Amino acid sequence: MRTHVMEAIVPHSSDEAMQLLDRLMQAIDRLKAEHSRLSIALKRLYSDTCAVRGEENSYAINQLMIRLRSTVRQFKSQLASHSRWEESELIPLAVWYFGNDMDVFTLMEQEHVLAEHYIDAFLMQVDQPPERPIDHVEAQRLASYLLQAYAILTNHFKEEEDMLDAFADQSNGYGF
Repeated sequence: MRTHVMEAIVPHSSDEAMQLLDRLMQAIDRLKAEHSRLSIALKRLYSDTCAVRGEENSYAINQLMIRLRSTVRQFKSQLASHSRWEESELIPLAVWYFGNDMDVFTLMEQEHVLAEHYIDAFLMQVDQPPERPIDHVEAQRLASYLLQAYAILTNHFKEEEDMLDAFADQSNGYGF
């Protein structure tokens, strides 16, 4: 996701507004479903990261690192697809319905970007041909990038859902 100015969605009739509201509710449901799938993938990434961090044998570390790199690439692809959908569908609908509170949406986007930077830092280093096998200390250093991304995204998914649920609950209280 990249921070940008949202173009306003403007319904031209009450029927169109109801259709947009329905799309928003469907988008919030999709968000939760995607977060659930991403959380499962994120837990696998965390588990593979911990396996690398806990290993001391250099040969085993390097074998685990191959698996971890594959896990990270798969997760990164899933996260990128999710981010594109949020940016093109969810956020414009949320801005239309809840108002253009850009601080909240900018923060959400920045968390994605920060997590992606940690993932990219890991991949950039493990994709380079090693001068020597990765040892325990190096494995822990590399894994720390992924642990940071894990912490950011775990918190981010929950906060994002809680925020949208709170906005929806508040709006429902007004009869919308």
